[in-house]
Amino acid sequence: MEYLQITVSTTSEASELVAMVLYEQGSEGVSIRDDADIRELIEKKLNWDYVDESLVNSLGKKALVSGFFGVDFDINAVYNGLEELKENAVFALGSLEVSVSRIDSADWENEWRKYYAPILLDRVVIVPAWQKWTDENFIPVYIEPGMAFGTGNHETTSMSIRLMQKMGLSGQKVLDMGCGSGILGVTAVKLGAKSVVLSDIDPLALEASEYNARLNGVENSCTITGGDLNVGEDVFDAVIANITADVLMRLNELLVSRLKTDGYAVISGIINARAEEVEKCYCKNFDLVEKIQNGEWQAMLLKKKV
Repeated sequence: MEYLQITVSTTSEASELVAMVLYEQGSEGVSIRDDADIRELIEKKLNWDYVDESLVNSLGKKALVSGFFGVDFDINAVYNGLEELKENAVFALGSLEVSVSRIDSADWENEWRKYYAPILLDRVVIVPAWQKWTDENFIPVYIEPGMAFGTGNHETTSMSIRLMQKMGLSGQKVLDMGCGSGILGVTAVKLGAKSVVLSDIDPLALEASEYNARLNGVENSCTITGGDLNVGEDVFDAVIANITADVLMRLNELLVSRLKTDGYAVISGIINARAEEVEKCYCKNFDLVEKIQNGEWQAMLLKKKV
């Protein structure tokens, strides 16, 4: 089967936003080739036994975000989405140059798989589904990239996972709000959580979360549900929310009502320009335990006030 591969040239900071534009226009998957990520893996020698010299020489300072559409797709929808992004962006987007090509589905799969390698995040390692991890010093979380947002590559996800390891999740009841690929909820179970509810408004995210839960053998500990917080009257020991600043603030009071006294929350997906605003909003009900920053993004570990 053939697809239209639509590729947008952008910056590392804007790659996730451009990917969202492609998803919103109906892409059946998204591939992000970020020169910064590849260079970091090479320089740190993280699980790379050999690196093709041609790959090293081709690296620049940009990210290429590719979406995959049916051959009769109207590309003007992507141009319109990028124009809207320009109007609302708070950091550099790069050229946003668009290229289009036809690609066979088998070629598509082989192409995006080349750019994934295990990602070490303290005690946790995020492993692509087609690879195996044998080092028992790390907790492996297997993910099928490309199904939905959340592969461990992006700063918002990696910061969330680092902060989660400081929450003491053993035996806890956890809510993953805006679960995306399910990577955070699955990681919570791998870190000892007794049960996790994974919630999202996107049906594709729910499908991906279910798949990744089964992939890791934790499906019996996971409940997957649609909607913002469609969890009835349940109260949780911990909440994880890697969304956006606007959604985090909109759901603040609802999140508080679903978290037990002295419970912990990790919030992420916060661009630097909105961090102070989000912190002020949440510190009405929470004490700030820790705040970390990576590039243009921030994440916070919070404890509910008594």
